[in-house]
Amino acid sequence: MLNGEVLFLKARVMNSFFERLSGLMFKKDIRCDALVFKNCGSIHSFFCFIVFNALFIGKDGKILNHFTNIKQNKILPPVFKTKFLIEYQGEPLKFSENDIIEIVEI
Repeated sequence: MLNGEVLFLKARVMNSFFERLSGLMFKKDIRCDALVFKNCGSIHSFFCFIVFNALFIGKDGKILNHFTNIKQNKILPPVFKTKFLIEYQGEPLKFSENDIIEIVEI
């Protein structure tokens, strides 16, 4: 949620070792609105067949970094103190400097 507005209605939490390891690799579609990783501060896009966005969130819900339109075979710089990483497809979201993201499980 961002300022009370739901950003991703169908987000999938990547919990298992294999889910976290594979992420978007070898996939042509996310099959949901977003993927959520806990305590993941660095990613790459090797073997990713889709263009995606990555939103790094700190423990207080503050947006630490937002990478957009990530194409295949890229290594992103690590984002330290990341509590949640959200990977999603489509138009990049717009944020203000002080916006807070809240992760809510339903």
